[in-house]
Amino acid sequence: MDAHPPPDPPTWYHHRGGAVTLGPPLEGLHHARFAVVGGGLAGLSTALSLAERGAGAETVLLEAVRVGHGASGRNGGMISAGFTRGLDRLVARLGRDRARTLFALSREGVALVRRRIRAHAIACDPVDGVAELSWFDDARDLRAYVDLLRDFGHPAEFWPRERVRELWRSPRYFDAVFDPEGFHMDPLAYARGCARAAAAAGVRLFEASPVRRLVREAGRWRLELPRGRVYADTVILAPGAHGPLPHPALARATLGVVSYVAVTVPAADRLARTVVAPHAAFDDRMATGYFRPLPDGRLLWGGHVTLFERRDRRRIARLVRRDLARVFPDLADLPFDFVWAGAMPFCRHKMPVVRPLDDGLWVATGFGGHGLNTTAMAGELVAAALRDGDDRFRALDPFGLPPVLDGLGRLAAQLHYWAFRLHDAVRGLFV
Repeated sequence: MDAHPPPDPPTWYHHRGGAVTLGPPLEGLHHARFAVVGGGLAGLSTALSLAERGAGAETVLLEAVRVGHGASGRNGGMISAGFTRGLDRLVARLGRDRARTLFALSREGVALVRRRIRAHAIACDPVDGVAELSWFDDARDLRAYVDLLRDFGHPAEFWPRERVRELWRSPRYFDAVFDPEGFHMDPLAYARGCARAAAAAGVRLFEASPVRRLVREAGRWRLELPRGRVYADTVILAPGAHGPLPHPALARATLGVVSYVAVTVPAADRLARTVVAPHAAFDDRMATGYFRPLPDGRLLWGGHVTLFERRDRRRIARLVRRDLARVFPDLADLPFDFVWAGAMPFCRHKMPVVRPLDDGLWVATGFGGHGLNTTAMAGELVAAALRDGDDRFRALDPFGLPPVLDGLGRLAAQLHYWAFRLHDAVRGLFV
């Protein structure tokens, strides 16, 4: 469990926030009621939710590298209700009532992030509004989706193409679904703000503290680290996509899915003529493209889904620029100051996994593609179950931990993605 991932290329978020140390490496012997393994947003949200229920001093958080090291500090920064698995597919799988319950939990996750930003004065530049822009000329389906969202209590809006093309000056987009509850922000700054809030509430936070071994011993869990040990009554595993996974069921059930992000040089005047709206936006392709204007006049652009991570910055830049040029040809020559990759943990069913694995052993993972709301949701569900006896986490039970069959599953997932890319290309020709 102690293998470190290779060094990450710098991101715009790290450039803005600088190098920050939020906790020392763990040394010696520690005892805790709760041990959270993972300093991404799922682990931080769980620790903070426990602290908000009076268990801060009883909680230890262990991060192998640094807070926000993985996808939590490297994503596009958009937060909105829902899951990576589409709402219509949730209804088809669960029925309307159970799907309604899950969707409501996802909205609570959005609201919780907003409350924490305000309560802890986290300087993460939140800006309201997220738009899903349609790559396809199919207003009828989009209106039906808006009707479904409204039936589930969400104040979604249908935006016709005339409005869309006034705000995003590209013939590539047609109509849109606008989410007024959604927003965008600096996710690394938010993760660091949550870490500071948890530490202020008594959580013992340790960075550069990889867990080498997890052993059940005399009714407790023993966590072995390079320079110390932790004995805990309950362990919550909140792993990302990098490094060995601390439980065989997780190793069989999760895949690291990679997306790429680039940030341009400052070009406020040029952007203002093309990207008029201040909102974050993404499109409805399988391999969605997403973008948002940044506070210093840059454009963040991301997308391209793959199971095989590239670390060549020039290659990543070419892939991202190709997509940018299809949408905004006038911006295709803007130089990139920052280019990076980020790997997200996905399960085959595209839903989070929040559940006990064993006596006193919980997991919160599988947040790829929709993590900024669902990690907050998961932290609340785990903390409410452990402190209050609340069983709302059971709403996710139908999805479980289906295996992906390691290398064979990785290849199957890549073929699945390529098939959907072909489907999107063909649909774009005829719809």
